[in-house]
Amino acid sequence: MKAPTPPDSRPRRGPLDRLRRRLRAPLMAATVHLLAGIFALLSWRAAQRAGRAIGHLGWRVAGRDRRRTLDHLTMAFPERSAAELEHLGRRCFAHLGTVLTEILWLFHRDCEALRRHVRTEGFDRLQELRAEGRPLLFFTGHCGNWEMLAATINCSGLSMAVVARSLDDEPLQRLLTAARNRFGTSVIDRGAPGAARELLRAMREGTLGMLIDQDTKVEGAWVPFFGRQAYTPLGAARLAARRGVATIPTFIERLPDGSHVARFGEPLELPEDETEATAIMTRIIEERIRCCPEQWVWMHRRWRRTPPLTATGADAEAETGTERTPAPSETARGPR
Repeated sequence: MKAPTPPDSRPRRGPLDRLRRRLRAPLMAATVHLLAGIFALLSWRAAQRAGRAIGHLGWRVAGRDRRRTLDHLTMAFPERSAAELEHLGRRCFAHLGTVLTEILWLFHRDCEALRRHVRTEGFDRLQELRAEGRPLLFFTGHCGNWEMLAATINCSGLSMAVVARSLDDEPLQRLLTAARNRFGTSVIDRGAPGAARELLRAMREGTLGMLIDQDTKVEGAWVPFFGRQAYTPLGAARLAARRGVATIPTFIERLPDGSHVARFGEPLELPEDETEATAIMTRIIEERIRCCPEQWVWMHRRWRRTPPLTATGADAEAETGTERTPAPSETARGPR
């Protein structure tokens, strides 16, 4: 006798659920447009105050991200007390709320407005390198307001392209692309066909920016990050190895007075080995994060995968997305 087919355990979506999913992205895009219009009326300081308020609210209501932030801060700074880590986590949320409102404030403004709030250090050296005909590869992490960093570089006349993954919501992606293009930042979609050719073209034309501090679905290597092995993209190291490329550590920091400083380091002399070069760049990013730990994205699942114990065998499944070992607090709370 044939066994009965087990029923589909997945919940069936009704017409209302499908309608909500269809309308979510356009509504989000319309909301962003509305907020950008509102923030265009505010002063810089008022926009920042609103951002901090949004961040404080997010700390209260975003339980999963709050717990993940505290877990990651505990892993990175085991010497700090629980009270210190919670204070740092709150400041992180306030910072990210401010990142959001600063971007909204700039949505209808230009390079002149941007320059009033961002100064640069080390930019003259970049002009010398470009005068020598050397391509510039900027590497950084999600430190400070990284969108303002890209805008600052392009407003300074370097015509930089950046590598980024497209958002899943197409209307929101169009808005973000428009905001970047406003300041001359072109975007290479990391997962799109022909992205490799665009990367090489950008390097030939002179300037490319890459963020390499997240665990993403690209070819990478295991390198140390805050005392743990973290899966890190290799693309920047491969481009850095090309003849004549000047690889520049680049970071932006929000200062206590609400202004920003974009710092451009000296070109690195990197080893030919891709993993070693990636480890050096990652160490530089970690050093920058340690200087301003509240200005990094601690809710990102940077250690979501665990490295293989051996080069072969079942441990290789880590390469395809095995979850990292949960922190003790996660085990105590159960799954999220």
